[in-house]
Amino acid sequence: MARAGNTLRRSSAAPDTEIVNNYPGRYPTEDWQARYWAVTEGGDLQERTVTVQLPRGCSTACLEIEVGQSGCVHRVRRWGFACYISLLEEIGFDLTPLLSHDRERFPGGEEQELLQVMIGLTHFDLPGHFIIAGQEHPFLLFDPQGVLKGSYTRWYTYLGALAYLASDGQVQASFQRVWAEDEKLYQEAMGFLKGAFSGDLGR
Repeated sequence: MARAGNTLRRSSAAPDTEIVNNYPGRYPTEDWQARYWAVTEGGDLQERTVTVQLPRGCSTACLEIEVGQSGCVHRVRRWGFACYISLLEEIGFDLTPLLSHDRERFPGGEEQELLQVMIGLTHFDLPGHFIIAGQEHPFLLFDPQGVLKGSYTRWYTYLGALAYLASDGQVQASFQRVWAEDEKLYQEAMGFLKGAFSGDLGR
């Protein structure tokens, strides 16, 4: 089950995950492709492609976009990404078959569980130690026909992820503005961090 939670928590997805679905086999799906970049524990850049199973009907409801436009993607975080929950309403998705009515797990009642189900249908942990998404390394989401329907470029850059990992979480900055306004400074900082970075810092 996807956990929304802390934006900088680690992903719960196994490194070898190829298909992401928080309710496998429990509703009709479409196979979308998430293409993105992640930073490894050793500070290396890793390109990934993972199949994300969204509810059937999403490809029709979502419009084609260009890189930099969000489309159906609400946000990217270290652990993965989230589509807009409103997408479920647009396609008329029936949540009731996924409800357990388990008061022990959901003491707040049906409303609490409904929220958890909506998050589970639209928020996905992806394999990767630290997922990034900037103009240099955009997050891209393609529908089953290969049409770009979602993207995100406003999360951590490669430099931002390295700084976070090397400082054990003390430095929390995306460095998006530095990348856009001073490429020389950005590259100098990258060189410094790559030179200082070692595997035991990638916690």
